[in-house]
Amino acid sequence: MAKISRNELIQEFITAIRASQTATQTLDHSIADYLGIDDTAFRCLDILDQEGPMTAGRLAERARLSPGATTAVLDRLEAKQLARRVRDTEDRRRVLVEVAPKAHEGSEELYGTQEEAAADLSVYSDEQLEFLIDFLRGGIAYQEERIRRLEAIKAREAGDTD
Repeated sequence: MAKISRNELIQEFITAIRASQTATQTLDHSIADYLGIDDTAFRCLDILDQEGPMTAGRLAERARLSPGATTAVLDRLEAKQLARRVRDTEDRRRVLVEVAPKAHEGSEELYGTQEEAAADLSVYSDEQLEFLIDFLRGGIAYQEERIRRLEAIKAREAGDTD
């Protein structure tokens, strides 16, 4: 087998990342559909599940939604009993949004167990896992930079100098 060039290897890598992103979006969409919610509501639920309770304003920032859109999403999630608004125990004036227990029902059937994940990842050494974690975190930083770049382009095109 002939050795492929570095440029070809880079192109294969980019192709694999794009295919991975498509597969992730397809799975997310399928699970959202199964739960009876839209992709935006599912993304908000995932943010809450990853980061824990937060204010609706913080969720709006993280999900890149307007306050009105966030309220509508939270209303839909509450109607499905997947999220709930609760008083902050430290500041009773504040309301937090959190994942409701129903959101985790059936998650092992959909995603598998921790044991299954550990078995799937057992083919990687600790050093390889550390590399993969660093790679994924770098990918997040890359995407966040691209978001900032897009925001700057949109602001420039709108004539906004902020």
